[in-house]
Amino acid sequence: MGRCDFIFICNEPKNISIEGKGTIDLSGNSFMDFSQAFNIFDELQNLTPEQFEETECKPKYRPNQPIFFYNCENINLSGISIIDSPCWTVSIHSSKFIKINSIKIVNNLRVPNSDGIHLCSCENAIITNNFFVCGDDCVALSSITNWEKPCENVIVSNCIMQTRPAALRMGHLDSKIKNVIASNLIVLNSNRSIAIFANGKNGYVKHVTISNVTMSTKIFAGTWWGKGEPIVIAAPEEGNLIEDITISNVKTFSENSIVVCGKNKNIKNVTLKDIDIYLSFGKNRPQFAKRIDLLPSECPDFPEYMRKIPWIFAKDTVNLKLLNINYGYGLSSLNKDYDIEGLFENLTNCLFSNVAKSEKFVV
Repeated sequence: MGRCDFIFICNEPKNISIEGKGTIDLSGNSFMDFSQAFNIFDELQNLTPEQFEETECKPKYRPNQPIFFYNCENINLSGISIIDSPCWTVSIHSSKFIKINSIKIVNNLRVPNSDGIHLCSCENAIITNNFFVCGDDCVALSSITNWEKPCENVIVSNCIMQTRPAALRMGHLDSKIKNVIASNLIVLNSNRSIAIFANGKNGYVKHVTISNVTMSTKIFAGTWWGKGEPIVIAAPEEGNLIEDITISNVKTFSENSIVVCGKNKNIKNVTLKDIDIYLSFGKNRPQFAKRIDLLPSECPDFPEYMRKIPWIFAKDTVNLKLLNINYGYGLSSLNKDYDIEGLFENLTNCLFSNVAKSEKFVV
């Protein structure tokens, strides 16, 4: 078994392969203080020991991204395992023709910002047959290092994912994301499954197709981004755009709603179809789900948050299609004294077809 603290690759190399059956151990836990929470927040003093173990731990010292590619071409990662990262595990920036196949990334779930794979302003990438356990997004697509260069033409498929913030994130602040296909994903015991965000001044996410996803999401104690939502599509500030998003063939057991939240109709052409969603009232909801989580944007209060978990909350959206939706109560819910009907505000040209409530508890 190999052991390595940092790998740094840059200076415009081409035709790079890291492959085999070895393990890269990044020693992330040695940089962390697990006795302290990362952030101070109002509920901290009242947490049970079990809840405290869900919070983000505090870094004693934060290294930069340990495995970093910049301005590269023809990158191949295959077969390897990477464990215990203190920060973004594999960061690929301004690069193209990327294949990441059959790798395993396993980080400590309490380590914040320990993303699995983060592509920034990259193009033509295939991420398939991988296994992730990450304290931050398993796969993230952004333009953080070059806000003007899109991250585009990406396929994510056949992955198993467990995370705190999101299994698959597209967009952040002014990032530009387009032409993404994701399919055949299993998301387990995570804060959030799918996160699509444009929340800067001129960011966008467009032309995205996601299909065949099985997921379970719950609310974890702490200040994690994500509060148990299976799907979030959010452009909460003017100047941003999300359009042409199709999500289909989803089965989810969740502790919070699907959220589609725009500003002045800046979300357009969203189709959610063939979705089964079953909701439960989780133990952390009273403390940690008081607001609609749109971080890093402002988070508005959830209407009647204590006793209302709408299966979907949608606002300021044009051409929203809800097709073949079944929503109901999850078996783990102790009672059914909360409402799961959808909440809708300021929608235009929407189509709802075969949207039905199930009165059965479903496991």
